[in-house]
Amino acid sequence: MEHTDQMIDEQNFLEIVSRRRKGFPAFAIRTLLGLLTPAYRLAVGIRNFRFDRAESASSTSRPDSRPDFRSSLIRSADVPVISVGNLTTGGTGKTPFVIWLARYIRERELRVAIVSRGYGASAESGRNDEALELENRLPDVPHLQSPDRHEMCRIAAEELETQIVILDDGFQHRQLRRDLDIVLIDCTNPFGYGRLLPRGLLREPIGNIRRADAIILTRSELVSQSELEALQQQINSLHPKATKAVVRTRPSRWLQYDGTETELNSLDGINLFAFCGIGNPQGFIETLKDLKLKIIGEQFFADHHNFSRADLERICSSAIPPGARALVCTHKDLVKIGCNQWMGLPIYALITETQFVLNEESIGKIVESVLGKIPTEDEQADMLD
Repeated sequence: MEHTDQMIDEQNFLEIVSRRRKGFPAFAIRTLLGLLTPAYRLAVGIRNFRFDRAESASSTSRPDSRPDFRSSLIRSADVPVISVGNLTTGGTGKTPFVIWLARYIRERELRVAIVSRGYGASAESGRNDEALELENRLPDVPHLQSPDRHEMCRIAAEELETQIVILDDGFQHRQLRRDLDIVLIDCTNPFGYGRLLPRGLLREPIGNIRRADAIILTRSELVSQSELEALQQQINSLHPKATKAVVRTRPSRWLQYDGTETELNSLDGINLFAFCGIGNPQGFIETLKDLKLKIIGEQFFADHHNFSRADLERICSSAIPPGARALVCTHKDLVKIGCNQWMGLPIYALITETQFVLNEESIGKIVESVLGKIPTEDEQADMLD
């Protein structure tokens, strides 16, 4: 397994906080990170306390009362908002679920837009890899990116005539009121090693999952049935009232940059070299192994990495000597590479879909409850009269 120079700090961090890295230096760093964690916990606690008070003030205010300054912390969009987020940093299988949700809404002939912060966007395009992937997979769904997500919702509603917004990675973005809060939990690392940043990967304490309306366990195919059941019991004890569901990541086909698609079994028996620049590279590798592919080497880059010619040459230099006949990556990587092959090696991205294992109907019902708030065309006409 190889890691690029850009990945060294990030990979070392994960090895240290997960306790896979042994020895005194790693112990010392964990101790230092642990000493910094209380300050982070305090900051998160104060922030959430302010938003909790703002939500309480908003829900108890009367129409004839003066506006409470606390309620100005949380702004409402002009359209219903469904937030999809998580408790931890790194990948949780969020993009495939956002695609599933957007398609679910589009199948009901409603206009939906995706709004996100745009972390890791390139200076040239102003778009990050998630935006490029979503535009490719959802060509009829606008994707707006900006730290000011309330303004993006306004643009979506007023200029694009959007009827509902999906707030991507929105669980911690409490400035925007949402009609449905969905939190995704990665079965392979559900609580970020059980510690808050910077000692672990938790963005906020586990107990804050009680703010969620629905909790979906992702990547269930990568854990045993006993591990899945234990996690389900833990989630139920933390938030018994939330709607629960379980999904798996289902590989569906291979895709090249020019749009050429091939069957999933088309690379069987071929020597492959895998690379990626995502938040959870091990999850991608485990998916490839589950497909029984011949992976003869791996190279990881930092999350949201923008690939250069030098990167591709480095990848090929590692892949060619052991006999690789093709390169495989994720769709997020492919959309930034911009070519079908490099140094004679074809490049394929594995396209995956969200597949429900448990309680798809329950998730559908709570999504429908939000869609029911969207005015019909007749109701919109009445409002304009």
